[in-house]
Amino acid sequence: MSIVTKMVVGYLLIVFVPVISFGIYFYNQIYDSMMHQLAESRQQIIRQAYSNLKVDMSSIESVYHLLQHNSYAAEYLDGNYVTEGESVYAFLKHIKPLLAYPMLGHSDIESIRLYKTKPNVFSIPDQIVDLSLLDERHANELAVLEPGKGGWLHVVEDQQSLSLRYYQHIYNDRFTEKLGLIEIQVHPSAMRNFFEALGSRERWEIYLLSSSGENLLSINAPGNPTFDPARLIGNGIDDAFLVNGQLIANQVTIDKLDMRVVVVGRGNEVFSTIKQRELLMVATIILLLLALSFVYYMMFSSVAGRISRLARHMRTVGENSLRTFDDQNKGDEISYLGVSYNAMICRIDELINNVHRAELRNKEAAYKVLQAQVKPHFLYNTLESIRMLAVANNDPEVAEISYAFGQLMRYSLLSQGEVAQLGKELAIVDNYLKIHKIRFRERLHYEYDIQANLESVSCPRFMLQPLVENCIEHGLSKVRRPVTIRITVRENDDEIMIKIADNGGGIAGDRLLAIQTALRKPGSVHTLQTETSGLGLVNVSERIKAFFKGNSRLEIDGAEGKEAVVYLFLDKGVIVDHEAAAGR
Repeated sequence: MSIVTKMVVGYLLIVFVPVISFGIYFYNQIYDSMMHQLAESRQQIIRQAYSNLKVDMSSIESVYHLLQHNSYAAEYLDGNYVTEGESVYAFLKHIKPLLAYPMLGHSDIESIRLYKTKPNVFSIPDQIVDLSLLDERHANELAVLEPGKGGWLHVVEDQQSLSLRYYQHIYNDRFTEKLGLIEIQVHPSAMRNFFEALGSRERWEIYLLSSSGENLLSINAPGNPTFDPARLIGNGIDDAFLVNGQLIANQVTIDKLDMRVVVVGRGNEVFSTIKQRELLMVATIILLLLALSFVYYMMFSSVAGRISRLARHMRTVGENSLRTFDDQNKGDEISYLGVSYNAMICRIDELINNVHRAELRNKEAAYKVLQAQVKPHFLYNTLESIRMLAVANNDPEVAEISYAFGQLMRYSLLSQGEVAQLGKELAIVDNYLKIHKIRFRERLHYEYDIQANLESVSCPRFMLQPLVENCIEHGLSKVRRPVTIRITVRENDDEIMIKIADNGGGIAGDRLLAIQTALRKPGSVHTLQTETSGLGLVNVSERIKAFFKGNSRLEIDGAEGKEAVVYLFLDKGVIVDHEAAAGR
């Protein structure tokens, strides 16, 4: 008997027959516990379906923040647009895209409507309507909503369909006056998908109960139920299941809707179906094991022979014998191994005979790469055309942002080398702040206090822009009030001091300590990396030390709730050396 035959016979006697026999015996032994296991698995399915529903509801609730924190929506609902033309223009340009964007990104949202509280606000049919048109059944309940909190209401369309609506009040920027009420109507398909996840298509009975036990909706329920779904498991148990005779009951509490969902299955029907499927599965596994055993035998015979030939060939390879391996390409892993082996043999031979020529080609290719530069004149001409059109159309903000962005692009793409003048760096920072000033308007202010000769100082390019960017990203984003960024430059006989400060939210104590430690000990920089911030300060600090040397350094201060300040100390003695080197 060959070794292949022995492996197949051993596989059948040692693995196949014992596994199948033990599986059948074990299946018969656990027959009585399958009802409980089914109930537990159903409870996990219900939990997952409920988790998905909560995620969808939270995503829908987040739409409110798009309008609450949008200045145009607040101005519109506050009645700041006097004429109908102004109102329609503001709605079409600023508000309608806000209402359309969530509906495009979330298929469960059927409609979004704003109810205005002020009569002088211009109404938009089906979009912005008067608060008096709100359903009186919901008006009293929604009137007591606290600021920053919303409420979900449900409407039973019929005994098989349920639709949801989310409401939340929109306030002015100080949350002192109600400007309107947002209504987000969810398509009934969202709840239908939830019920399908619970098993509505598999004929599981689904009961939707109010907090008082009232049956709001029933799916797949018999005409004369023999039990009360409200008492089957009982109130006060948020997440539970029950096996009671021939009944399997699971429930979950939907807190946001103040209701319970009870899912009931009848064991004599469900269990018989499961047993039939289990028997079918066992039979299928047996047939598959037989088929796979034959395939395994055929594959083993082919693979073993090809691997042995490859091993014998590899033992004959030496420094003076670099013959390739001859194998039929069958498109499998062994063929790929042979192709890779042959490629390696050819590569070794090529390296031995052509090292010098390869080095010359690499040097030539590197030189050509260094010579290839992109000259983005089309981009600059386009930005200049936008600016000229904005000036012609009397739109100074667009003209200013186009000019500032063009300057940033020119400085970023066309500047030669890594050295620039400090005055040019401050000019680029000014353009950067102008762009953000147009974006944040009155929330952002910036000031300069410069008492130094900037044109005589050389510095690394983009030395200051990352620090100003930190003021905006980590200072301005933490607060809703206006923030001022102050840039101070002072010069004495030994050094130049640059101070960049913002009165935003400050820096958390542990975060400040981690930054200061990383600035002193670059080896601890791995403790500074987070999901929202990286290593910008450490990179700037290392560039300053490498460029100016001497006692040049970067320092940071500012606890949480206080002014955040970054200091740059530049050694003037090394600055002179850079200028002398540039003159030579």
